[in-house]
Amino acid sequence: MIRALAALWCLFSLGGPALASGAACEPISIFAAASTTDAIEAIARSYEHETACSVSTVFAASGTLARQIEAGAPADLFLSANPDWMDWLQAAGKVRAGNRTNLLGNDLVLVVPRYAILTGLEEDDLSSRIRKLVGSGRLAIGDPASVPAGRYAAEALEHLGLASLLRDQTVRAGSVRVALAWVARGEAPAAIVYRTDALTEDGVRLADELTLPDGREIVYPLALIGRVPNRAARAFYDYLQSYDAAVQFADRGFRRISTE
Repeated sequence: MIRALAALWCLFSLGGPALASGAACEPISIFAAASTTDAIEAIARSYEHETACSVSTVFAASGTLARQIEAGAPADLFLSANPDWMDWLQAAGKVRAGNRTNLLGNDLVLVVPRYAILTGLEEDDLSSRIRKLVGSGRLAIGDPASVPAGRYAAEALEHLGLASLLRDQTVRAGSVRVALAWVARGEAPAAIVYRTDALTEDGVRLADELTLPDGREIVYPLALIGRVPNRAARAFYDYLQSYDAAVQFADRGFRRISTE
């Protein structure tokens, strides 16, 4: 019943039942952080089924996507893994302040290969456990220059007094999913990734949770691109904030951030 009502609302918000055929519904393109891949693909499929409006998806590191949008890539919406890249696009005139909202929250975790031995580390503090798990190898993180998960990982490591490990013993990936894959394949002894990514990969196990410095949290802002977004994009923007979408995000480990 909820899905049926949501579908009717979306159709009428786009201009009436004539859009149900998809002929009058402009295609929608969303550029989204790699860590949201599974959730956004599922939500896009649901939305297409309910409205017959076509949704195309592009996933990569938030910095990579932001630069593509600034350069003119045809994105209608952008879901970033941190506010900084959204602020950058807003300063560049690609996003209006009234057309963005903080949508999701996430957590940072340390993962190791599935069959890694974690016994004997219980008495160590978190910094010592990380050093022992990494050993003489390298800790996989996203590239802090373009990957928000990597930037958060760098902050967490510095907060733990592990600046030397960050400097000398990290291998930096083009997206958080790549860092995760390195650990799953045994190419790195550990990685710092989002909790939501750890849930998608059977080849890893969660070793620890990491905290950020006080006052910092992981926030995913969503925005419409352009000064005058089309009606189809605006309808999908609203749908991503709906109850149905919130359920899909929650199923994959994201927290919905209240805007009230």
